[in-house]
Amino acid sequence: MPFNRCIENIRKFLTAPKTETKDSIFRVTVVAFEDKCSMNCGRRFAEILKHNPLFEVNFFDEAFPKGFLNLQGRNFFDFIDRGNKILSSTQSDVLVWGYEENGKIRLNFQIADPYVIPNDDLSYSLLDSLFIPLSYLTTSGNFSESVLLVICGIIIAAVRPVTNDQKESKSVLLQDIIELLAADTSPKDISREFMPYIMNMLGKIYLSNARNSLTSTDIDVIQKLFETALKDIRLMTQPVYYGEVYHNMAQLYACAYYDKQLPDRADYLKSAIAYYQEAHKYLNKNYPYDYGLIAYHLAVLYFDFWKQTNDLQALRDAVAQLREAEKVYTKSQFMQSWCHVEGLLGYYLATLGMSTKSSDIMQLAINSYRNQQEVFEQRVYPMEWAGIQEAIGNIYYLLGKQNEDETFLLEARNYFNSALDVYTELKAKAAITEVKQRLAKVHNYID
Repeated sequence: MPFNRCIENIRKFLTAPKTETKDSIFRVTVVAFEDKCSMNCGRRFAEILKHNPLFEVNFFDEAFPKGFLNLQGRNFFDFIDRGNKILSSTQSDVLVWGYEENGKIRLNFQIADPYVIPNDDLSYSLLDSLFIPLSYLTTSGNFSESVLLVICGIIIAAVRPVTNDQKESKSVLLQDIIELLAADTSPKDISREFMPYIMNMLGKIYLSNARNSLTSTDIDVIQKLFETALKDIRLMTQPVYYGEVYHNMAQLYACAYYDKQLPDRADYLKSAIAYYQEAHKYLNKNYPYDYGLIAYHLAVLYFDFWKQTNDLQALRDAVAQLREAEKVYTKSQFMQSWCHVEGLLGYYLATLGMSTKSSDIMQLAINSYRNQQEVFEQRVYPMEWAGIQEAIGNIYYLLGKQNEDETFLLEARNYFNSALDVYTELKAKAAITEVKQRLAKVHNYID
């Protein structure tokens, strides 16, 4: 059976001389499931996961309201916040939530700060769901080994490795799980209604394993898994579920686009944008954090599309999507992500302002950069603060040239000088040289 073979392989891996067992373990916490019949499904699920020697499994049964698990309310931030607190208190890598829906159990997997940007890892949305039969977790039920292998795979795929041993464990085990699933020809004791969710998770597992060395073959295989999920879209009970499949398809093409070794990157860029747009239709403002995350990724891709094509509408779209992300990544809830968005918005607006010769847009860019300095304060982050001063100075310099206005040029000089003072104090030689060159250009106009 595939799961038993996987367990055997894990035991061999953990007993290998080069493996530091303690650092190879992934810590998983299962939160008591929200199941209407009080059948203690979560505890049984945790006991099943404990058969995997790579997991250190904790069962969290503290009572608290779980209304957010219906994915319908406006309290989604409570979902994120509660999960982050449990992850922190239990020092876990992955949290597993369970919710009974229409006689099935819906599993959701949470990692710490799943919506923080920028982040080079794959996005693991709290809305990405895997349904399993309720009978798997009743006293008399038998858990499908193939499905259990998929669950182990998605848990391992979601982990953000900290130690080198965890990185090696993740790589070896994901490859092992993929090979076992590919070779599994045993009869599947699960009905068709569960298959779209399983195919989506399989695609996520494959993508997590291959993303850093994607080949055209990998892309074709992963694409077919997601497409298979979408073929049975009518079996998915809520639009949010197939919105996540589109989201994952977009991530596949985005990974392919960012891989500079692959051919046809321009086509991958267009496909990534198209699938993110499709995902946005279903992961709309009712799901603000997924909506904001997708808006951010769309902004970055639109900006790249503008750089390649000089399509001004793409640049406008990049700014518009960042504005949408800005509404979600607020300073109070996501300070570092808000700071990142403000800095990127300053750059995009400045670029749009220069392209359209709009002083008003360039002033908006300055406002965004100043917002960023609310986080990058001079006394705490002097180098970053000075870099923003330099960026603002450059906008004033361009405004002065464009409008032949000495007032803007004098402002540019002031900002460059303030940056120079900090660079000089920090002995940042390269930065000093660059800002002096900028000052020389200003003096060419005002002296």
